[in-house]
Amino acid sequence: MVRAIMMSAGISLAVTLLVLGKEVQGMSEWVVTVKTEQPLRLAFLQFDAPIPPDAKSAQVIADDGQMRPAQIVKGEGSKTSVVWLEAELLANTQRTYRIQVSPSPAQPKVVLKQEEKWVTVSVNGQLFTRYYFTPEFAKPFCFPLVGPNGKVLTRGFPVEPREGETRDHPHHKGFWVAHGDVNGHDLWSERGKIVHRNFEALESGPLFGLLRARHDWLGADGKKLCGAIQEIWFTALPNMRILDLTQTFVATEGDVNFGDTKEGFVAIRISDELTLSRGTGHILLSTGHQDRDAWGKRASWCLYYGTVGGEPVAIAFFDHKENRSFPNPWHVRDYGLFANGPFGRKDFGLPPEDVGRLAKGEKLTLRYRIILFSYHPTPEELDEMWAGFAISPSVK
Repeated sequence: MVRAIMMSAGISLAVTLLVLGKEVQGMSEWVVTVKTEQPLRLAFLQFDAPIPPDAKSAQVIADDGQMRPAQIVKGEGSKTSVVWLEAELLANTQRTYRIQVSPSPAQPKVVLKQEEKWVTVSVNGQLFTRYYFTPEFAKPFCFPLVGPNGKVLTRGFPVEPREGETRDHPHHKGFWVAHGDVNGHDLWSERGKIVHRNFEALESGPLFGLLRARHDWLGADGKKLCGAIQEIWFTALPNMRILDLTQTFVATEGDVNFGDTKEGFVAIRISDELTLSRGTGHILLSTGHQDRDAWGKRASWCLYYGTVGGEPVAIAFFDHKENRSFPNPWHVRDYGLFANGPFGRKDFGLPPEDVGRLAKGEKLTLRYRIILFSYHPTPEELDEMWAGFAISPSVK
């Protein structure tokens, strides 16, 4: 028996491996105990284990007798993990899970299908989004973002223009990553390019779909500025759709400087009907700032909410506590731009801070979560969802 204790940002984990590698009716089985000190919602729990190479599915059964959505994730090299979703963990709770892996494949719920110009992400046959990756566009992006009630929450222009829409900022395409000053080149306004090179992973799954791609960031002269690895987990729940983005930059060519500008970094262009200026929308920060007063304020999360087609919808955007310069200012506009990033300072009235510099060979990883709702979540729910994202433990 191996026993380990880990303390991390208010979460204490007691992990006990009781039957490591034991075969239980064709399955390998482990038992894990998790202790929490604060309430968490929508927490992905991860257990790294020597999972047999023929394992294709996982079952996680909690001490309440209920099964949790789970799947096997293969990382770099021989690393494998079982990941499961805990919808809610109360403060000062201890919960024990029995983890089993099996060679029998699981039925995928979130399906990724590579097509000529995009990867289609669907949930039980219904569109969640498409990941555009071909060079006719200046960068990869997800479009449209479709909520759990079927409402499209992103503006159509310029990808699929709709009658009566605004037509400003043609570089605002769905959900994307770019920056306005990378070694002096403006990739935000598409004066440089972000070029898709290959997919490292395209996996459908019973809990989430996983997409991992390699990109080259190129200047206006076509020369490579840096490399990037973009990983997105697409998760579907009855009244939510979740996109978890992990963006890793690698200074492959030399030193890289992400300059001090508000034009960046992770962004969504929301539907006109959901905006503050043209539609039904309102803006709320974790700090309590609202509507136009939210612009430029630093906060752990931001919510844009309203109605589309007469039905309640909302988009929550979470900044991770380990991102540089957290909490970062929100570049959230009344006309529908919804963005966050660590590199902009002066435009938001913040003191200078050298947070965008990478030496040759250095890596920088940033994490964000987007949740599409078919209802209006409360600030208390969002605080716990942010904790579930930013303080969610890894079980090791």
